[in-house]
Amino acid sequence: MKKMKRGFIFTAAIMATVIFFNTNGFSQKEYAGDVKETVVQIQALIDASGAKWTAGKTILSDKSWAEWQNYVGLSFEPITAPPLGDEEFSVEPPPSLDWRKAGGNYVTNIRNQGKCGSCWAFAMTGGLESYVLLSQNTPGIDLDLSEQVMLSCSGTGSCNGGRLNASYLENTGLPPEEFYPYTATDGNCSSAEEGWQSKAYKISNWKTIYRSEISLKKALVEYGPMPTALMVYEDFMHYKSGIYSHVTGNKLGGHAVVVIGYNDAEKYFIVKNSWSEKWGDEGYFKIAYSEIKYPIYFGMSTIAYTDKDGEGVIPTPNKNNKENKSINTEETWIRTMPMFKPLLDW
Repeated sequence: MKKMKRGFIFTAAIMATVIFFNTNGFSQKEYAGDVKETVVQIQALIDASGAKWTAGKTILSDKSWAEWQNYVGLSFEPITAPPLGDEEFSVEPPPSLDWRKAGGNYVTNIRNQGKCGSCWAFAMTGGLESYVLLSQNTPGIDLDLSEQVMLSCSGTGSCNGGRLNASYLENTGLPPEEFYPYTATDGNCSSAEEGWQSKAYKISNWKTIYRSEISLKKALVEYGPMPTALMVYEDFMHYKSGIYSHVTGNKLGGHAVVVIGYNDAEKYFIVKNSWSEKWGDEGYFKIAYSEIKYPIYFGMSTIAYTDKDGEGVIPTPNKNNKENKSINTEETWIRTMPMFKPLLDW
């Protein structure tokens, strides 16, 4: 009887904790506990809910609410790009895929956006980098394109956030990092090295991808790593490893990332973030298929670059630039990368 009583008290305590911390009462904005205590309480909620991830102290854990706002910054605005229907895909997805291990590594290194709400620029740039590696069939190269050009020249956003639109990548493109190194500030386009446009990498066509498990997987197989978005809550800032699913905390805002793979056996997507390799699982995270739904809405704003006509430009042709003559588009494996179309129902 005593054991049953103790068990009841323990269960009741856990449930009370779950109820308390899943309300707006658990918020870094008001919470006075230290980071270690916060992590312990979040982990208790993870365990009690049956979630499959581990919380821990990350490089963002001890930041204030105001500082956290600098690491998100996605503005969901309508984008004029047609959707790509499931019937338009020419492949069926295998049980798993990781573009870091798909006959080579087609994912560039983890970057760090710093205290600037430029996640949208990093997601678009990261997707473009993978697109180029796939198109040129050059795995293992850490192609580093300029997020600062995207931030300072595109008119798509600022360090206060941005709308996600692929038009700039279609019309102008991005040059290598050295033409305008990242500063984590809004910067000025005039600061970019003269002539960068002739070295820019572009895409020629793009479409949106439906926010569904099957559509995301099909698009990943056919077009490679894709920029996408999710809603970020406070518990996500303490993610260390495992398969993330939201358990507690208030909403911080929209965040842009690059989805690079999936696993059907354990039901998760593999995602590249832009908060440095010191956050999460060496800069990456896994997220459960279930998080496609409310309140995370993972997979919203996904866009694929559909250069199946062979007109993808890698890099921008320049008849006066001898270095570009080595690129033979007939030998290029044209893949596609993605961008963002907001969900109007959000």
